Amino acid sequence: MDRPHLLHMISPEPNVSPFDVNMAYDAGFDAVIPYTNVALKDVRGLVQDMIFSRSVNDVKRTACFICGRDASLALDMLDKAKAGMVPPYEISCFPDPAGSFTTAAAMVACTEKLLKDKFNTTLKGLKVKIFGGKGIVGSISGVICAEAGAEATLVGYDGIDNVKRKAEEFKARFERDYAELEKLIKTADIRIN
Repeated sequence: MDRPHLLHMISPEPNVSPFDVNMAYDAGFDAVIPYTNVALKDVRGLVQDMIFSRSVNDVKRTACFICGRDASLALDMLDKAKAGMVPPYEISCFPDPAGSFTTAAAMVACTEKLLKDKFNTTLKGLKVKIFGGKGIVGSISGVICAEAGAEATLVGYDGIDNVKRKAEEFKARFERDYAELEKLIKTADIRIN
């Protein structure tokens, strides 16, 4: 008998998104189990409960989805989840807080496709200005663009100090600089809004 495919959803928020739950069932999971108000310190233990309660074969039918609304916290939770795994007891674990990682990836992928199809070029070396850059989708778009070789600049509506804090946070995490905010419109090859 095949064991069910399980998706454990970890969220630091008081609830998980109904959108994410619907998507999980539509993706074919047999059961979706939400964990809410999860603190960073709790992630490792939860993941170990996910893996050690199944056989080596059945652990392959287990996944962990990290929800919430904070990209940095989701990445920290991913690190804790990975630290809790003991090969061969490993599960797929993926963060996508508020759909930001998938939305940002899709937006940048569409931009890359357009650049390739219309201009026979890539993001490498281009100046990309991401408006709404302090927000979760915008900031992750900046990270993806920078990883693709673009000079990514985050632009926010609520003041340079707030955007600068987010840029510094990602600079430290990803060892890149996203904070250059001068000559925004004139120097942009690409603007993402």
